Amino acid sequence: MKKLLIASAIVATFAAPQAFAQAKNFEGFSAGLNINATSSDTDIRNSGGSVKATGQTSSNGSLQAQYNLALGSAFVLGFGGTYEFGDIDLGSSGAVFSGKRKNAYSVYVAPGFAVADSWLIYGKVASISASFETTGAAIFAGKTDASGVGYGFGVQKMLNKNVYLQAEYMQNKYDDKTIVTSLTTQAKAEARTFSFGVGYKF
Repeated sequence: MKKLLIASAIVATFAAPQAFAQAKNFEGFSAGLNINATSSDTDIRNSGGSVKATGQTSSNGSLQAQYNLALGSAFVLGFGGTYEFGDIDLGSSGAVFSGKRKNAYSVYVAPGFAVADSWLIYGKVASISASFETTGAAIFAGKTDASGVGYGFGVQKMLNKNVYLQAEYMQNKYDDKTIVTSLTTQAKAEARTFSFGVGYKF
């Protein structure tokens, strides 16, 4: 029993610094560029009718900035933000409705776990915002800004001490919004985004 306790203490002594070193590999400021593939669901309705577009797919890019803290062991806590460039299609219904999401951005927290020296898995909770523009029939045409919540998970692979690859999935839901068109219109928007990116840790 005494030998087992001594052996356990020795293992713990060497394992703890190694785990902490894994977290340290991801600590610091980083910046990245992502390519996003998004599937959108949009529901717009008023007293004149309704339009629902589901599964509309489109792509754009985004910039990402993040700071990670190593919290001992293998845990990492990240804080960051993203800004998308390029519009996302919300779907269309002939000449009746067509919509786009513009200028989307987020701020987020991303707790993670370093499973190896160069691999990090993480979750993410984000506060999201964007501008929405709809065109087509007068009863559905308008502009508004909306915010909401996003959540997801991802994985990061360090290629060396500075350069990394990242893959991520996010589920975003925007708050229900009233658009002032020729009629008062209620709009709902959700999106699912898979992104792949490359970044640099300073």
